[in-house]
Amino acid sequence: MSCCYGWRNINGVCQPTCKKPCENGFCVGPDQCSCMKGYKGKYCNEDINECGLPTRPCSHRCMNTMGSYRCFCNHGYMLDTDGKSCIKELDCTSLRCQCGCQIEREGEVGCLCPPGLHLASDNRTCKDKDECLTGNHRCSRQASCVNIEGSYTCQCEKGYAGDGFRCWKKSNGLSWAAMYFQYKHSKLMRPVKKPL
Repeated sequence: MSCCYGWRNINGVCQPTCKKPCENGFCVGPDQCSCMKGYKGKYCNEDINECGLPTRPCSHRCMNTMGSYRCFCNHGYMLDTDGKSCIKELDCTSLRCQCGCQIEREGEVGCLCPPGLHLASDNRTCKDKDECLTGNHRCSRQASCVNIEGSYTCQCEKGYAGDGFRCWKKSNGLSWAAMYFQYKHSKLMRPVKKPL
C-alpha cells in the first residue's frame, strides 16, 4: 500500500508526517500540527501567555506557566473551586471566637455561643444568659429558679416535692417516693382471704 506525499504507511495505515516533531501537539497532516491547549506555533513550541490575553482568566492575580497559568488571590480572599475566581476568605480563626463560629450563606462569618450563653458586645466572647432574671425558664410555680453558667436549675420550695419542673405538695411530711414505698409495702402486708 502506498501513501500520498507527506504521509507514510504505518502497519497498513497512512499516517501524516511532520519534518519537525510537534513538541506539544499532534501531527494531523503533512507538516501540520494541532497544538494542545496553552501552546501555539507551527510546531506547537510556543507557550500562550493566558495572563496577557485581553480577557484575563483570573479574577485577581495570574501567573503564566508553560502551557497553562495559575491564579492567585489577594490577602483576605481564597481561590474558589473553579480555580479562577477569588471569593472572600471564610476564616473563623481571624475572628478569634471564644466558643465557635458560623459561616452564613451570604459569606458572612460570625461568632456563635452554645445554648444558655449569648454573644457579648465585643462579638467574640460569650456571656451567661440569666434565664431566671428574664423569666425564660420552665420551672414550676412552686419552685425557685437558680441561674448557673450556661443554664439554670429548678428547686421545689419548702413543703413541695418533685424535680423542680413539676412540684406537688408533700402530704404527711412524706416525699412522693416515701408515699409510694408505703403504699407498696401496705399491699404486701394485707392479709389474704381464703375462699370458703
